[in-house]
Amino acid sequence: MIKKIMVFLVITMLAALLPAQTKTFPMPDLKKPELIFIDKTQMYFTEGVFIYIYSLKDFKLIKKIGQRGEGPQEFIVNPQFGPLLIDIQTEDIFVDSFGKVSWFSKDGTFKKEQKLPSPLTFFLQPFGKNFVGIGLDQENQKAMRKLYLYDDKFSKVKEIHKVEHNFQQGKGFTVLEYLPLSAIYDNKLFVAWENDFIIDVVDIDANKLYTIKHDIERKPVTEETKKQIIEFLKTNSATKDIFEILKPINFPSLLPALQNLFVTGDKIYAITFKDFGKQNEVLILDLKGKLLNKVLLSVFMDTPITPYPYTIHEGIYYQTEYKTADDPDDETWILHVSEIK
Repeated sequence: MIKKIMVFLVITMLAALLPAQTKTFPMPDLKKPELIFIDKTQMYFTEGVFIYIYSLKDFKLIKKIGQRGEGPQEFIVNPQFGPLLIDIQTEDIFVDSFGKVSWFSKDGTFKKEQKLPSPLTFFLQPFGKNFVGIGLDQENQKAMRKLYLYDDKFSKVKEIHKVEHNFQQGKGFTVLEYLPLSAIYDNKLFVAWENDFIIDVVDIDANKLYTIKHDIERKPVTEETKKQIIEFLKTNSATKDIFEILKPINFPSLLPALQNLFVTGDKIYAITFKDFGKQNEVLILDLKGKLLNKVLLSVFMDTPITPYPYTIHEGIYYQTEYKTADDPDDETWILHVSEIK
């Protein structure tokens, strides 16, 4: 009981230091969440091979699904290819794990799964009757990362966009370039696979509808940023064992225009690298790209270069943060909830 009271007092004191519109909630069931997803009534966290389903009304855990393995309701996660990814924009929870996709009802009941024809297909999401995802290919003796439209058998239908892969054999690993940002909303795909502020909007047949462009200042990549990223690659679980293979580590002279992208509630939230690690500048646009507002978003950082998991849904910003304490039993995950206008 004393420990619970202490956690409550810590949360209360923290809330007093945050902006008035920010609310905080303890999330004691989480161990190390990686991604957050929101629909109209529920919140979902992915954590390794697990999916946590919470009520959006009171942030109470409803169900935890998933386990490690190759059978139904089991997932394999290869950290070199990213965390477990889900999509909750349809009536199902669509799960993209290494080598297969799975469908669950929103209450966490397993429905079906399907093996992928190629394990080198990632970040799959339903898009109309088809799917979009990333495939790895070779082109002119270069490794390429391509965004494809896939059919219901997960065969390639159409190439939407492509960039050189950030790892090229014999040339090393390039970071902070061509971040693969995209979002699906209202049967449209918003693609920001450029270093400048360029967002292509395509329909469910992968035909380009229009392009959004804005002139914003791109910040230089500092020597301190380079040191932090190299240290991160040396120690991160996904890259530490292959760090020597990745060398040399290459950096562009400028950071990309965008750090993240969300499309929700008839608005585009384009997050830049301005003041990254303290506060991020967010450009709020309408769906055609007209600038509606600019705001600064407080970001809680896990490492000097990686924020704790966060998302934006219909004008509300959600981010987790791990709060340490002198007594390990008092340490807990906190959810911050604040309005973005």
